[in-house]
Amino acid sequence: MKLKTLIFTILGDYNLSKSGGAIRARSLVKLVEPFGFTSSAVRTTLYRLKAEGLITSVDRGSYTFSQETLLKFETAIKRVKEWRFGHWDGKWRIVVYNFSEDNKALRNKVRRELQWLGFGSLAPSTWISPNPLEGVINEMIEKYWKDGGVIYFFLASFPQDPQMIIKKCWNLAEIEAKYKYFIDKWIKLIDKLDKLSPAEAFVNKITILHEYRKFLHIDPGLPQELLPKDWTGYDAFKLFEKIYYGLAPLANKFFESVYEE
Repeated sequence: MKLKTLIFTILGDYNLSKSGGAIRARSLVKLVEPFGFTSSAVRTTLYRLKAEGLITSVDRGSYTFSQETLLKFETAIKRVKEWRFGHWDGKWRIVVYNFSEDNKALRNKVRRELQWLGFGSLAPSTWISPNPLEGVINEMIEKYWKDGGVIYFFLASFPQDPQMIIKKCWNLAEIEAKYKYFIDKWIKLIDKLDKLSPAEAFVNKITILHEYRKFLHIDPGLPQELLPKDWTGYDAFKLFEKIYYGLAPLANKFFESVYEE
């Protein structure tokens, strides 16, 4: 895990519920030490993150998320911890956009946001999802329309086999293989949760959160009716929950021992 990602994961997992969401650099140094990172690496990374506008200084030596980063991580952490596969209403949500060639950066940004939301590419500039994301998409349209992007949103039905769309837009076999690898890697920890030191528990809790969060970029979170029978993603989520919350008491003990606002 890169240091930038590690810092973001720690801030996202622990600090959002804290007053102001701030943490001192010296606390971060102690928190990342078990991962093998040095004090100088932490301070250099914090300087770069601040320069990029991803974090801000609350006071000298104390940092928190920028507002834009905060919103992204609130969504990410919520999706990881509360992810459930719901039921399908039979409708498809379709987004079609058109950006001028000189607005390529904005077009790519919209595409990345749609991928993050679990949309699949049905055709050039045409994205589709079975999930009820009307509110999020309407916000996206309002945000980007004024910047020169034309975005259309449709709610549609498809009279043919929905698996035609699934196979076109998502490689479920590849996603399931990654879930199986995740399970094989982490299931060995189940019987050791209460035998770890607080620092070891913290390292494993942050690492499994980071690794499970990767599925948000590849798994669209399809409703049950559109997934294969005995979808491995269910087992992976249950394992993640059991380990993450099982490690929490010891991991939190380590965090609280070094945390300073």
